[in-house]
Amino acid sequence: MSRTTLRICITTKDIISIEECSPRTASQKMSDMRVYFNKIEKRCKLTFREYANYTGIPIEELEPFRLPPNYKAA
Repeated sequence: MSRTTLRICITTKDIISIEECSPRTASQKMSDMRVYFNKIEKRCKLTFREYANYTGIPIEELEPFRLPPNYKAA
């Protein structure tokens, strides 16, 4: 049985694929979330859990987006 490591940090590309929005909108949402969670500095990362709390989407529904980029399902 193999164990898959899920990514922790969310990127604008993830938001684009989750919400099917433009890159500009995804970037603006990242900025809004940084202010909301008081992570003003650029080096501060946002997690999928914070994104789930911010948007109200259950974390379980975000799992397909948390897989590593080159992951192949068996």
